[in-house]
Amino acid sequence: MANRSIANRWWMLAACALALATGIPAAAQDSYEGRPVYSEPGTGLQLPPGCRIEPPWRARLADTDLEVWVVDCNKTAHTWLLRRSLIEMVGPNQARLRFQILDDRAWPGETAGESASVQCTGRGGQQAGFVVLGAKWRNAAANELRLSNAQTVIRGDVKTQKFAEATLAQVDCARYPGREAMLLKLQNGPRK
Repeated sequence: MANRSIANRWWMLAACALALATGIPAAAQDSYEGRPVYSEPGTGLQLPPGCRIEPPWRARLADTDLEVWVVDCNKTAHTWLLRRSLIEMVGPNQARLRFQILDDRAWPGETAGESASVQCTGRGGQQAGFVVLGAKWRNAAANELRLSNAQTVIRGDVKTQKFAEATLAQVDCARYPGREAMLLKLQNGPRK
């Protein structure tokens, strides 16, 4: 029994040393693919511990039950492709929803809502579901930021239900900081 206890401690120490050697916190190594996220009318989204999302970090793919989210989990930006399904209607304008995470990509060094953004529309057939990463923004008007450059562009692919590569030429991106602040204020306001 003592040998088994010593072996277990040795393996635990080895795992901790490996996590420290990689420089990546254990939480950042987690994949959320396959996990559900529930939305309740009274409490909102039930995200995994350490994860947060703001309203401008979500985009619906038109004519589908798919959504693309940029989520901050333990200070690491993640992009999630999710399938939305109705669990139950609880009122005329309220429902319980389930979101299944179909694809999860972690982007260390990116900032959700800033350098990782879903505030893009497609120039071709697909109107939403694009994510720009490594994004740089410039002032275009009084309360509008336009994308000036990005390192990576991905899109939610309806057929494969995974993220696929895209190009800057496929997207038109704009952010509206005043609108983002208003939505955040509404989200953080008192609940009834």
